[in-house]
Amino acid sequence: MAENSKNAPHMFAEKSSPNEEVSSCVVITDQKAETPCLENAKDHPDISEKPHEIDGIVKTVKIEENSPKSTARVSHVAEDENKINEGPLLKSTNMNDSNETEQAKNCVKSSESISDTDVSTTDTDENESTASSVDTKLSETVAYQQKMIEENASRIKHLEETRIYLEQVVKDLNDKLEVAVERKEAAVKEKETMVIRYATGEKNILIEKQQKEVAEKKLKEALKENEIWQHKYQTMMLEKSRLCQMLDNKCYDLKKSQQELENTKADLNALNTKLKWSQNNLKNEMEAHKESQAKVEALNTKLQEIQNQIDKVRKDAHETIKTFKCSEENRAHTLDQQVQEQQAQLILLRHEKTDKEDQLKSLQTELQRLQEKQKDMLEENNKLSLKVQQLERERLEIEQKLSELRGYTDRQKQDVIDLQAKSVHLGQLKLQLKHEQDQLAACNEQVTLLKQRNSDLESDMESCRVKEAELLIFTQQLTEKNVRLQSEFTSMETKVQQLTCEQAVLKRQIKEHETKARMLSSKSLEERSKYTEEISQLSTELEEKKKLCVSYSQEIVDLKGELLLVKRKYEMSLREVNKELQHSRRKLKDFENADTASQSSSNSSSNVTERECSAEPEQVKIVPADVGIDKQTLIEHIVKLQRISAKKSEKIDFLEEHVNTLVAELQKKSKLLQNYILREQTGTMSSNSMDNNKAKLAKLNGIMASLYSSRIADNNLTLELSLDINRKLQAVLEDTLLKNITLKESVDTLGSEIERLNKMLKSG
Repeated sequence: MAENSKNAPHMFAEKSSPNEEVSSCVVITDQKAETPCLENAKDHPDISEKPHEIDGIVKTVKIEENSPKSTARVSHVAEDENKINEGPLLKSTNMNDSNETEQAKNCVKSSESISDTDVSTTDTDENESTASSVDTKLSETVAYQQKMIEENASRIKHLEETRIYLEQVVKDLNDKLEVAVERKEAAVKEKETMVIRYATGEKNILIEKQQKEVAEKKLKEALKENEIWQHKYQTMMLEKSRLCQMLDNKCYDLKKSQQELENTKADLNALNTKLKWSQNNLKNEMEAHKESQAKVEALNTKLQEIQNQIDKVRKDAHETIKTFKCSEENRAHTLDQQVQEQQAQLILLRHEKTDKEDQLKSLQTELQRLQEKQKDMLEENNKLSLKVQQLERERLEIEQKLSELRGYTDRQKQDVIDLQAKSVHLGQLKLQLKHEQDQLAACNEQVTLLKQRNSDLESDMESCRVKEAELLIFTQQLTEKNVRLQSEFTSMETKVQQLTCEQAVLKRQIKEHETKARMLSSKSLEERSKYTEEISQLSTELEEKKKLCVSYSQEIVDLKGELLLVKRKYEMSLREVNKELQHSRRKLKDFENADTASQSSSNSSSNVTERECSAEPEQVKIVPADVGIDKQTLIEHIVKLQRISAKKSEKIDFLEEHVNTLVAELQKKSKLLQNYILREQTGTMSSNSMDNNKAKLAKLNGIMASLYSSRIADNNLTLELSLDINRKLQAVLEDTLLKNITLKESVDTLGSEIERLNKMLKSG
């Protein structure tokens, strides 16, 4: 096939060379028609292996100017070549190849028109030539045309074979091109994905590096903070232990100061009592001193009076002596006696005076002693008052210290609470540090994983670079195709615009449907709410109906019980009525026989009726012993009596049950109380909690503390207040006693009522 394809154009050129010239237009059209296919075909490996076949197809054809058949042959050859060019090779090329083929077709048509004009000119030339030359030429041309027909037939076969081969080659090339396009697209996608992966990997590496740096910084800061907090914790623990020690010391000091304060208070109380006693003694002594001073003054006045009297007596004596000396001698004896008496009186007065002076001296000594004692007492009083003032100051200082210590203890408590909060915070920080350490370990693991990924990505990048170098060559080949695809892209854009318009319409429809759906959902919600309300109403009605059914069923049960009771009572009443009817029949028989009976029997019957009616004196009247009594009235009376007896029996049953229950409860309670009172002592009647409360109250300063303890704990407790408290307690005690008495009376009345009812039941 290759040899035939090589030789056929040479033969064709050799045969046509003496009489024909080359048509430049046909050559141009052939070149234009064949070059794109060949350019695309030469890239294929199968075609590049067979360049001689393609060169045989590409070679130009020389055509004679004068032969019309040659022009027709050339046109047939051009048509065949155009058919070959319009075949699968043109399919492999896109828009540019189709444009080139159209240009080639136009050139072929122009060449055909030129050949027609050449044929017409040759025909005119042949008509002018001689007939001899035409015959020779015709014979030669016929022979030559026969040869050319044979050659053309062989050439057509060869061209069909080449066309089939080229179609096969074009199919293979199209398949390979599709595979290559797919590979290229996949490679582009892989390249893009690898680039994206590489970029994301780089970004992640940078982010993770930053996170690692931040985490390392945080870890360093956390370690520093941890060290600081540990140091603070240690200092806080030391301070806490120191404060606890101080607090214990202060508590010990506080207890000691409290004990001292209690001791000082006891001393103060003793001193107060001593002071009161000394003040009372002082008052008594002052009163005695005043009395003694009054006595001394009275004695002084008496002494002065006596001295005045003595002086007067002396003066009188001297005067009398003078008078007596001048007077008569007979009065001398009397005067001597008077003088002797006066002297005796003087001696007595002197003795009295000495006694009084001794008494005065003793009183003065006592007064001096009492004054000294008073001074001593005043000094002691001053000392005691100073001591009291000092103790008050000490008490105030101790109270101040106590308040300061309380404030200090409060501050210490607050510090302890703060320390506890700080310790809790420190524990949280430790947990946070552990968490951050775990995060750091996880980050380190992630960094190692990222490093591995980075190495994998670098290896992938190297492989991608190799692929990229390979794909760059392939992209150069595909750039032309991309240009062709742009036109398709414009058409696709128009389609996209149409689709966007359709999408807008669809969106509007969707919005309308959504609004409708919302309306329907709101309606459905309203209907649901209505249905739920109806269901709730129906459920409430159902519950009410159920409750009514339960109540009705209970009422039915109660009514059944009542019916049974009524039936039983009715049966009992019927039995009693029958008995009483029989009894009344007997009575009637007795009354009928009363006419013939004696008066003694009538008296006995009247006594019997009186005995029967005495059992029911309130309700039943005494029936006279009439012979003509009506049966109906007797029956009605019996029915009334039965009703009254039934009511009373019901009341008696109820009262019996109630009384029995009350008696049983009272007996139980009385037995329990008796056992408890006999078992327990009077001092142990109160509970331990009450004793503890009493002890706590006794420790405190108040009215109840002074009541439960033997000492006076409250300074505000006066005699009037204690009397008022005693009165109130007495009133409470009296109320409780009255209640107990009334309860006892009610119990006694209940017992008497029970006994009465029991007697009535026994008698009934």
